[in-house]
Amino acid sequence: MALGIDAKKDILLPGIAAGALSTAALGICARLHGKRAAAPVSAASHWVWPQEANQTAHPKPRHIATGLTIHLLMSIGWAAGNALAVAAVRRWMSRRRETRPERARRVALAAATTLAAAAGDYIVVPKRFTPGFEYHLPVAHIAAVYVAFGAGLVVPFLFKRA
Repeated sequence: MALGIDAKKDILLPGIAAGALSTAALGICARLHGKRAAAPVSAASHWVWPQEANQTAHPKPRHIATGLTIHLLMSIGWAAGNALAVAAVRRWMSRRRETRPERARRVALAAATTLAAAAGDYIVVPKRFTPGFEYHLPVAHIAAVYVAFGAGLVVPFLFKRA
């Protein structure tokens, strides 16, 4: 059975938007906390170079490139999970002949996906595979980054006609 998911429209665009908005939030929050904007962005590079994790306060280009790549790929992965949830809910709603607005469902599912991402990043996975934001930002700023991520999941759909 086809799920009705368009890879570009439903996964790639929201994933890139979520990655871009959360990356911008990382940089802004780092500056607000008195750190280099690139520090939390490069933090995920500890996946590849664990012994250099504390060097991301003054990241080298390879730390930044690796951190950005990992962050973007993870954002696209979470967008894929969100797209699957949207498709499943859409299918369930059509069986029940529900006519509630799609936008409200997308926002709710993006919020749920964001909570799942945060829980996965900081509760489920081993410390070795956390995003590494905690090396550079306090919890309140990390929460702001996840809010930006969730907003990115829905931004591509907010400006479409209902």
